[in-house]
Amino acid sequence: MHSITHSKGTQLPTRDRTAGGEDRRKAERRYRVEAVFWVIGFIIYIIGCVTIHGHPQPYPFELTTTETVQGFHLMPWLRDALVFPSILNNIGPSLIAMIIWVGWMLLMALIFHLRGRSPLNWIKAAVFLALTVGISYGLQGITELLVNRPRPDPHHYPIHVYTPLVPYPTFPSGHTEFDTLYYGSLLYLSFTKPVREWRYRWLLIPLQLFAVYALLTIGFSRILEGDHWLLDVLGGYLEGAIYLFVFIALFRWVTAKLAQRQAMKMQRV
Repeated sequence: MHSITHSKGTQLPTRDRTAGGEDRRKAERRYRVEAVFWVIGFIIYIIGCVTIHGHPQPYPFELTTTETVQGFHLMPWLRDALVFPSILNNIGPSLIAMIIWVGWMLLMALIFHLRGRSPLNWIKAAVFLALTVGISYGLQGITELLVNRPRPDPHHYPIHVYTPLVPYPTFPSGHTEFDTLYYGSLLYLSFTKPVREWRYRWLLIPLQLFAVYALLTIGFSRILEGDHWLLDVLGGYLEGAIYLFVFIALFRWVTAKLAQRQAMKMQRV
């Protein structure tokens, strides 16, 4: 059975296709595998939080990692390129970027509405991005306070801290967690069916490449700048991935429920 698409662009689920346009059997198998990895990751994350809380001082391998990374003789332009995602992640630039992305999605929703097409996919994407980043940012702050690991201090350890010392705990790395959620959400949305079928999807390729670049370099930059230890960065990646998959699952669930509701309306017509 082929998938059914509403005249206004809403993908209706069938026995063989999900509301997202995926093969249902393959999708269900993939969801089960994702759930197993999520549980494993969550257990590792909890163990890590408890362990770091009980031993807040940096482990020898973390100190060695920071000394090694900061000992690299990087050319100025390369160092600037590596720390750029970290600078972009500061509160001011990241808030501006979020407002631009959410505003652009809502603008696309308005354009679709004015053209007589359903704006639901764009509205749903804007809400997904805002809630994912906003709620997870709050949860990350709570985790930092509970674990309460002191930030790297150049007065106590033979390292350099190239940014102003802040009185906030360091585990997990907020910059790393934020980038994992922020760019992970954008990448996920950029590969959903409505975007894949968008006429101008090729315009997103540079942004997708930058998202991958930021994800790969944010952890390294936090160590290079002396703001975080290695386990802080790994904890940030893991925490971000855990929250990201929860919100992706909610996004899929909402998509399915909205599609089912649309199908019921069509049957009553």
